[in-house]
Amino acid sequence: MKNKKIISLLLISAFLLSGCKTAETASNVINDVVDTTTAATTTAETTEETEAFSFTYNPHLYSSIIAKEVPQDHWDALYSLSDALRVGANTFECASEDAYKWVTDAGVLAHYIPAASLKIKGESNDGTKPFENGVGRIYYQMPVDEFVKREADFEKMVVDILNQNIEEDDTDFEKILKLYNYMASNYVYDYEGVTNDNNDDGYTYLTFMEHTGVCINFSGVYAFLLNQAGLEALSVGSFDNYDHEWTYVILNGQGYHVDSTWALKNDLESDPLSLDYFMMTDDVRTSTGCPVAGLTVQLLPQFWASRSSSKFEASDDRYYLGSGTVFVSLDEENKILHYYDEDGVERELNYGEL
Repeated sequence: MKNKKIISLLLISAFLLSGCKTAETASNVINDVVDTTTAATTTAETTEETEAFSFTYNPHLYSSIIAKEVPQDHWDALYSLSDALRVGANTFECASEDAYKWVTDAGVLAHYIPAASLKIKGESNDGTKPFENGVGRIYYQMPVDEFVKREADFEKMVVDILNQNIEEDDTDFEKILKLYNYMASNYVYDYEGVTNDNNDDGYTYLTFMEHTGVCINFSGVYAFLLNQAGLEALSVGSFDNYDHEWTYVILNGQGYHVDSTWALKNDLESDPLSLDYFMMTDDVRTSTGCPVAGLTVQLLPQFWASRSSSKFEASDDRYYLGSGTVFVSLDEENKILHYYDEDGVERELNYGEL
């Protein structure tokens, strides 16, 4: 067995960003889980598996969580738009004007086609009708050939991130944890940078490229990576107490709140991974100052979860380790997560039995 290692829209509103802060982290070290096979064997197996498997980009993402509020014709239009953008087409199939408005919304694009957010729009400047007779027009805000390259480069970057941080045989829990660590180890909180009036990139794309942002940026990047890894996740937020956004993740049919903003490391090279805000329940999320009763979801046409029939419940506490917990190591062979509790005592979570 080879070595296993965790590799270290413009703003929706100023209010949504104002409550985001970086987390304080503990002072322990993330340890690698290394088996006893020789380096030569490990290198050979790694090379063989790298040649045999590589993640591929999925241009047709979907969320069953919001499917009751977002009908199938909207998803069909989204996929048609995605395919059209990848080749620089000027039109795409679209069943209704409502579907057209949804798929060209900057927030929806930031979640599902990040490179297109703020780089295309659904409003005409030349007198043409944006939607007519089952056809939607694409109004590029940059030269078409440059956009096609932008999209292709973005897709390659995302695939590279996946291949560098997770593996084919990882469980869904391991993917969630490893990509959480990727976020914590590679991104820096920067309110001033993302609120620059000169920014004309969608918030998810911007943070992928700059590795800086605030809560809305990090929740979008993390959700997008999880979706590309085969899980279901989307950004949610709250305006109560202070304004903040995080990621809602589905694992084995259960929902969890995961806040990558508070996982960010002050020192990207040496700080350990804090698990305080990892796999939270509704009660835990509310206790941290973000009540889930007034949950907001940008992808919902209604925006407010309470005004829709979509459910964003998180009651399962099997994976929540408690406040003050810090990652130690991951034994993937035996499916055991080693961590320190708030008193510095090393404990185990046997996630293979959950």
